[in-house]
Amino acid sequence: LDNGMKVLLISDPSTDKAAASVDVNAGSNSDTKEFAGLAHFLEHMLFLGTDKYPSSGEYQEFISSHGGSHNAYTSYENTNYYFDIDKAYLDDALDRFSQFFIAPLFTQEYVDRERNAVHSEYQSGLQDDGRRGNAVFKVIVNQAHPMAGFSVGSLDTLQDHGSQTLRNALLEHYDRYYSANLMSVAILGAESLDELELKARTYFSPVANKNRKAPVTAEPAFVPGSLPALLAVEPIRDSRSLTYTFPIPVVEQYYKSKPLDYIGNVLGHEGEGSLLSVLRNKGWANGLSAGGGFSYADNAAFSVAVSLTEEGVD
Repeated sequence: LDNGMKVLLISDPSTDKAAASVDVNAGSNSDTKEFAGLAHFLEHMLFLGTDKYPSSGEYQEFISSHGGSHNAYTSYENTNYYFDIDKAYLDDALDRFSQFFIAPLFTQEYVDRERNAVHSEYQSGLQDDGRRGNAVFKVIVNQAHPMAGFSVGSLDTLQDHGSQTLRNALLEHYDRYYSANLMSVAILGAESLDELELKARTYFSPVANKNRKAPVTAEPAFVPGSLPALLAVEPIRDSRSLTYTFPIPVVEQYYKSKPLDYIGNVLGHEGEGSLLSVLRNKGWANGLSAGGGFSYADNAAFSVAVSLTEEGVD
């Protein structure tokens, strides 16, 4: 669009559902040390009313009452918002949806409510082995790298800090990263591409382009000299696994040829002569996957994870 927002349109005349997603090229890597989990908290707050639709539950009620669903997530480099709905209501849904990126309210009375909601989400993950393992992994990465940060947020981290209130930090974060040039939108509908383009221009052209830059870091994911390292994690449930993580050069520029998918396919093959077949024949492993490492604009890794038997642990 003229404001710099990238648009992907999908025309499917046979669809019963319409859908849209907006992605912001800033995630937990944009958090400040004073407000850990701020990007995730903003994701929660964005849904709670806009200038045009001030009621905090209006969007949610509209989507659910017309056969749809909605959600959002915050990852390391991205914050993503999406919905689907009965195809006849795409215009009305886009009108409500786009306002989050044009004129959200961030009403003070909802700040405390959502702080508690985020804290509950944090607490619910305390007994999840995947989240616990990830939290321990954050301890051994370079502490100067944003990946080491606490990305979920809690009542301890999401509170007024010195002279700056949490709401002001929220407004500053929104102003700094929610800019059209850092945003992409995908829209799927039964209409023609020309009609969908008109909808995209109508609802998303008003999003302000502040010419912002996505957060970046020059820090390595691991402090030089800190590897190799062995990290032992005691699980809550009865599970045994071994994961090898290899830091590798950034591979984003090869997304069309996907070299890591090839390597993962070779190492993760389960047929005769494969790594898994050898480990199974020895009675050491039940399963194996390869390729599930992180891949960001500043750092990347490749992982091989093996589900172990009791003998396999030894």
